[in-house]
Amino acid sequence: MKRAILAAALLAPATHAEAQALSPAEIQGVRELYGEALTSERAIPRGLAEVERLRAGTRDPQALATLTAYRGAFTVLRAKHGIWPPDRLRHTRNGLAVLDGVIAANPRHAEARYLRLMSCYYLPGIFGRGWSVRDDFAVLARLLPSARGDYPADLYAAIVRFVMANGHPSPEQRAALQAALGAADG
Repeated sequence: MKRAILAAALLAPATHAEAQALSPAEIQGVRELYGEALTSERAIPRGLAEVERLRAGTRDPQALATLTAYRGAFTVLRAKHGIWPPDRLRHTRNGLAVLDGVIAANPRHAEARYLRLMSCYYLPGIFGRGWSVRDDFAVLARLLPSARGDYPADLYAAIVRFVMANGHPSPEQRAALQAALGAADG
């Protein structure tokens, strides 16, 4: 009888509290797979599988938004590595629709904005995504100074440097970004 109760407890689905949080290592693993997928198409299915595995185990809205943004970004990367133009266009549109949806629901989600920015920044102008690039640069310039502790130092520094080098932050925003970058590096 005790064994049956113990087995039932071990096999039972996680409680709400247990299913909530993702560890920083789990999110970092997705980030690393995304970085690998930038240059290797073979990392995309692994990244998407990891995103779906983690999504199934959490109910935390912030974690779900982050994972969904990565799903969109991995989908856009399918277009980058693709050969057949109709497939590339489909993957681009589908991935950007996911990213746009995450940002519409979570406008202050810095990582989702950065993923959308990186997905759109290098797109040809024919895609008409200049509006989202400008919007993401502007919002990131406002959000990043207070988001320093939300990301690993190297990722945070890369995002801030990209925004400072390629965006158009105001002098006040540039100073706040520079101060945050100095604090992150220091």
